[in-house]
This record gives sequence, C-alpha cells and structure tokens, in this order.
Amino acid sequence: MSIPKNIKEALKDQIENAEVPQEVDRRVRQSFLEFHKKKESKPMKKRLVAFSIAAAILIPTSVFASLGGTSYFFKESANINGLVNEGTKRALSEGLSVPMNEKITDHGLTVQFSEVYVEDSKVLVHYKITGEDGKLVPYEFDTRGLNVLYDGKKNGKQVENPTYQENGLDGFSVLSFIGTGKKDRLPFTLTDAAGNVINTGIAEKDQPEGVLAFVTSGAKLPESIRLNVNIDRIGATKGSWKAQFTIDQSKAKQASEKAH
Repeated sequence: MSIPKNIKEALKDQIENAEVPQEVDRRVRQSFLEFHKKKESKPMKKRLVAFSIAAAILIPTSVFASLGGTSYFFKESANINGLVNEGTKRALSEGLSVPMNEKITDHGLTVQFSEVYVEDSKVLVHYKITGEDGKLVPYEFDTRGLNVLYDGKKNGKQVENPTYQENGLDGFSVLSFIGTGKKDRLPFTLTDAAGNVINTGIAEKDQPEGVLAFVTSGAKLPESIRLNVNIDRIGATKGSWKAQFTIDQSKAKQASEKAH
C-alpha cells in the first residue's frame, strides 16, 4: 500500500469517526450548500460538505473566526490576559458583539470606539487612535526632560513604554502613551447611571489600537453602563479628548449564556 493511500484512508477514517459539534456542523453545511447551490451538482455538494467537516475538525479556531465575521476580538492581540477565551469566542461567533461609532477629535487626532462585547461581568471595547489621514497614529513618546531609564525601543523601533526616574521617588515610573491628568491615572472608566465608578479590574495595552477590558470580581454589572473617557495626551501630543458613551448591553444576557 502506498504512503499517499495510507494517508488518504487515515484521513477518511478520522472524518467518518470524528464527532463534530452539531451547531458547527449545521452552520458549515448551510454555508457551503448556499454558496454552491446554483453552481454545483449534488455529488459535488456532498464532497464539499465532507471537506468542510474535515476543516472544522482540523482548524476549529478558524471556524470560530469565520462564523464570527470581522470582529476585532478574534485577533490574537485582542486577547488581553486571556479574557477572550473559548467561551467568549463562541459568543462572538454567534454575532453577540455590538458595533459602536463613537469618536472624539482634538488636535487632528481621533479616538474612535468601534465595537463592544458585554457579558454579565465583563466588557470589552475595541478602540483605535487615528490621525487626519485616517491611519493609526505612530507609537512614539516625548521623553524630553525626563530621566529615562529605558527608552522602550528595539532596533530603533518603539516596542514598549519608556520608564523614567522621578526626583525624590524610589523605583521607576512608566510613561503612558494614552495620558490623563486624573489622580488615579485611568483614562477609561465605567460608571453607572448615577455617575458612580463601577468597581472593576481594567486591562489595556496602551497603544494606538487595542482593547479596553473591564472585569468585575464576579458581581453582575449594572443595567446601565457608561464608558467615561478622560485623555489629555496621546503620545507626544497634548490635548483634550473627553466624553461619555452609553454601553449597549442588549446582547449581554445571550453572550453570558453562550460563553458559560
């Protein structure tokens, strides 16, 4: 028996005996059949279905992404601290994130929020900062006048936040890319309908594009949530980017049920 024939029979046996989740099987079948309905004969449809099931077995992450459309949260860089886990991906594949179209512009720089995903105790927001040309602003800092300990560059390219020494203080400080004049140094917070800050952990990579992640310790989020933005510096540009946006929670219940 030739090696190619061995491989062919092994793959055939794997496909015939593998257990594919019903929802994945149904949606993959439906997608392929609808696409080829007018072009292919019935035998070809059967071969395509068999191939699609094999693809679902071999690359389940790709299946999630294809079912979820163009959600930013499927990007590897969006998975901050493991918060975009398999449950969240499962919910995203069902279209359970919500588009946003909120912008704040000053000094030619625009902070834009374009997608939000909400569960009972978690909020993920996709943001990006662009210039007048619509492109992402460069990831760069103004360190003039600072006692820089580490410039954050590798081979001349900025890859991390610089660190510096402040007079009279031990240790070191990290120079943020997205700066704020607030005492807590948090440019993004969540508040309830009364304006009270919601107690959450906050994670973000402090770069021109990324995800803002807010997670409670297990407590359910209020029925009304607002994203508060208070920025006074982006990279080397000083300005004022301040606003408050309501977070759409219309799909939060469905997302929570699908994710858990």
